[in-house]
Amino acid sequence: MQRPPRPFGVTLAIFASLILFTCFPLIEVGLLLSVRLHFANLTFADDGTQPLAMGADFLGIPDSKIFLQTLIAIVFLVIAVMAWRGRRKYMRFVLIVSCAGLTLFNILNIVIGQLSQQNFEAGASSLDSVLSSLSLGQFAAGVLVTLYVIWYLNRGPARAFYRGYYLPMPVDTGVPESATQPTTTI
Repeated sequence: MQRPPRPFGVTLAIFASLILFTCFPLIEVGLLLSVRLHFANLTFADDGTQPLAMGADFLGIPDSKIFLQTLIAIVFLVIAVMAWRGRRKYMRFVLIVSCAGLTLFNILNIVIGQLSQQNFEAGASSLDSVLSSLSLGQFAAGVLVTLYVIWYLNRGPARAFYRGYYLPMPVDTGVPESATQPTTTI
């Protein structure tokens, strides 16, 4: 019996989740680290390195959170590659649960960020309203991608791909179904 081919919807679900949960976080980490490296190596002509601004951490993300974001993105990359191969039946469920879990985690971060009081001692900028709009866009994209992953990976072609075979067609016995059902009289 021939193994079912990978449906296009499975490819689309894996790539969309890969972009959202691996590429975007790793690009963000790369940009943060490059900005940090740039300002760490910034020298002035007179007596060496001087602070460009004082009173606030403009990056705002500690090293532990950067490491955690990188680790989560790499783990999701491994999950996506394993789901792409489709060799294990349970990888469909692992991909669904990881997408749903990461989306819930992102939603919690977005909601907590929106509901928390802004600390004006740390500084305020005109970028705050833009970041608020971007976080709402991230919320919408995360929900839509996760709903698509859950919907498509539970469809018949995706289940057959991860199962490794098609289910057999029901056999027609020639007897109507109503004739095999017991009748009850009251």
